[in-house]
Amino acid sequence: MSAHHPLQPTPATPGSGPMPHRGRPVSRRSAPASAVVAALATSMLLVAPTAADAAPTARPPAHTDIESTTADHFDRSPSLTAPTHVVTVAGLPIAYRSFGHGPTLLLTPCLGLSMDDWDPALLDRLAMTNHVVIFDSDGVGRTPAGSSAISTVPQLSDQASALIQALHVDRPTVVGFSLGGFVAQRMAVDHPDDVGALVLMGTGPGGTQQVLPDLPSLVRGLPAFDPLAPADQVIPLYFSGHPDALSAWRRRTGLRLNRIGTNLTGLNRQRAAMTDWLINPTTNVISSLPALQLPTLILGAENDEQEPAANSIVLHRYINNSKLLIYPGLGHAFPFEAPERVAEDIARFTR
Repeated sequence: MSAHHPLQPTPATPGSGPMPHRGRPVSRRSAPASAVVAALATSMLLVAPTAADAAPTARPPAHTDIESTTADHFDRSPSLTAPTHVVTVAGLPIAYRSFGHGPTLLLTPCLGLSMDDWDPALLDRLAMTNHVVIFDSDGVGRTPAGSSAISTVPQLSDQASALIQALHVDRPTVVGFSLGGFVAQRMAVDHPDDVGALVLMGTGPGGTQQVLPDLPSLVRGLPAFDPLAPADQVIPLYFSGHPDALSAWRRRTGLRLNRIGTNLTGLNRQRAAMTDWLINPTTNVISSLPALQLPTLILGAENDEQEPAANSIVLHRYINNSKLLIYPGLGHAFPFEAPERVAEDIARFTR
């Protein structure tokens, strides 16, 4: 990382082993009555990281790309002008887009994101050096909900790997964001022949190794688990860095014609998959991560309330020879708060 980088990610010092379990159970009495919160609290017995484990003390971000003009002109944006294609995978017509040239990146999204919600500023910068593939999974965006519900991370992993095979893509770098990072980990372990490298953004290990947000952050994030809350109420939770970052992301994604969001059927299947990953110690692949031989880049954010930066550190300690960058002052939506900076780091990793 060059010294003049305007948003200087903080490389973490590799540890000698897995992060020790710390903290205390989250009090059920302090939070709304929620089965999800209770399950998380009693299953993981973890709270936010201590000062020794976490990123530096929160402070305003040094820089964001809210003034980015990458996608301001529709006819110059490969991601905004890319047509939507459909390929049938296991009987399900999956919608996808493909654009750019270079080593292939398959992007697996976070909870509540359809293809139209990926930031054009991020995608267009990636497309300068990479062939980018984005898609809508079961029940999301332009992909219909299958009759056999895909509602676990292993199922999402199987679907994404089947998509790689259907598109005849040769071992792409899988870029997993949040829930998509859970999927990417399972893909690397369950389908090693389909994955060439990993980029894990704002994600965690799941199960008993997952570090929970502090209690106020956990309560603020409850809409993500509410089966009646639509995606447009969930996605704003991710923006906690620059106060104008959410409106800038909305302006850029709003340039896509005929946008379509996530319906509740698909969103609730994603919620089920995320909850299972967090509370079910048999779903995650943490014990298999040390054996991975894949090049891995782990990106986290200092002020991430959904996935505390300590979770990125846990993954870094489990995945041998991985590279870890923590972006100061940004929240869970850091790929959209600083899209060009994040894309540059990913592009540098894939070269």
